[in-house]
Amino acid sequence: MACFRADETETITVADGVAASETFEAVATASQTDEEVTVREQTFLIGLEEMTYQFLSHMIDIKRGNLSDKLATKGVLSVDERQALKKQKKTDAKLNTLLMMLKKKTAAEFESFLAALSETGQQSVADVVHLALHTVAQTGHNPLQNIYGKSML
Repeated sequence: MACFRADETETITVADGVAASETFEAVATASQTDEEVTVREQTFLIGLEEMTYQFLSHMIDIKRGNLSDKLATKGVLSVDERQALKKQKKTDAKLNTLLMMLKKKTAAEFESFLAALSETGQQSVADVVHLALHTVAQTGHNPLQNIYGKSML
C-alpha cells in the first residue's frame, strides 16, 4: 500500500501504484490555477514558434524558384519588404530577414507563404509545417507568432 500527498489537506492511499499515479495526476490537474494553465500554454506556443522558426531557417531554399518574387506576387511581401530582402548580400541574412518579416504576417499570409513554398519546389517543407500545425491543433494560425499576434522571440 502506498500513500501520496495530493495537496495540503488530503492524503490518498491506494494499493495499486498505477491507480495511485493516475489519481495523483488527476488531483494535481484539478488543482491547477488558470494562471498555471496560461503559463503552460504560453510555454507551449513559444516552443512551437521556436521549433517552426528553426525548421524553416534550416530547410528553406530562398533562391529556389525566386521565392521572394513569388511571395510578392501573392501579396505576402510588400514592395519595401521585397527590396529589403534583395539588399541582403548573404543567403543566411536574406532567410533570417524573411522569417522576421513572416512573424508579422497574418495566418492567411503565412498560409500563402506555405503555398509559395510548394510552388517553388519545396512542397516537403510546407507539408512538414502543415502536419506539425495539424498535430498540435494550431491550424489557421501563424506559428511564428503567439496567439495574440506578437512574436515571442
